[in-house]
Amino acid sequence: MNEIIEKIKEIALEEKENDNKLKADIMLIADDIKSKRLDISFETVNESVNEHTACAIDGGKFEFDLGDSYLIMAKAVSVTGKYGEVKQIPPTIIRDFRVINDYYGEDEVKKNSIILMLSLETSLLSKADSDIIFIDGPLIDPPVYDESLDEYFLVRSSIVKKKKPIGIVKRFSHRLLIKYLINQGYEFTNARESYLVTMLITELRKNVKNKESVFLGWIDWNKIFKEGKLLSDLNSLEKAYRKFNSQMYSAYFQLNAISPVVRIDVITPEGINYVKSWGIEGEKEVTILNKIADSLAKFKEEEVKSYVSLFQIIRGADLQSYLSKF
Repeated sequence: MNEIIEKIKEIALEEKENDNKLKADIMLIADDIKSKRLDISFETVNESVNEHTACAIDGGKFEFDLGDSYLIMAKAVSVTGKYGEVKQIPPTIIRDFRVINDYYGEDEVKKNSIILMLSLETSLLSKADSDIIFIDGPLIDPPVYDESLDEYFLVRSSIVKKKKPIGIVKRFSHRLLIKYLINQGYEFTNARESYLVTMLITELRKNVKNKESVFLGWIDWNKIFKEGKLLSDLNSLEKAYRKFNSQMYSAYFQLNAISPVVRIDVITPEGINYVKSWGIEGEKEVTILNKIADSLAKFKEEEVKSYVSLFQIIRGADLQSYLSKF
């Protein structure tokens, strides 16, 4: 028991030392940003926007184990609103289904369901005609590359270049800012991107009013992947980026002091003021349109049960019996 206690103590002290070092580094980075010694800026978002239409696109998926295979379900949702008026256009919802054999394990099933969902989202993106388009997640999605995604990347890349959406990344783990800072001479080992960004913005916010919206950016993906040493955890993202074949910029945005920090992905460094204009306080979806789309994109238990029940009845060749109930 004493050995276990000593080991836990040793790990805790090591973590405390690492955390203290990171906090000291964050103060230095904040000072370099405020003093313009780094070519990344921290600014309040004050620019107003004109009347416009905006839409948010989101998707949902669900895998149901049929025993010998999986029924995968996916849907995508587009919600449109007109800024300057209390007006929301009824949402567009599309759905698709697949049966996937479980020959290669659950990971392959999940991959197929993700691609199905993203394909539906991309289809809605291609048809969107709003002035501003928000999408849930990164522009390069999935942020990994393998040969089976070639055709998908080609289609999605061409649509993203044409439509120029704004990607709102709620759960960001790819260490883009850390890679940028390493290129500038800072040393990091096990720092987590979301933690560092949140702590850094908290430090930079000390002279900013709590209700102000702020952003930290822009990070040019071309520069961070061209310069400095490669981070192994960015290998798959860089391959996907090269295959996507489009310029990319990212910034970190916080609507106010009590709202979460998110990453914003764009192909031209602009659009933060539109994110603010549709902002909803304290929500990880950031904009009210994204919040509505996220809610509609989720599969509810009753919805899943009805689809699975219908599938099993039809597969059991008892469709006439099912229809006779109505």
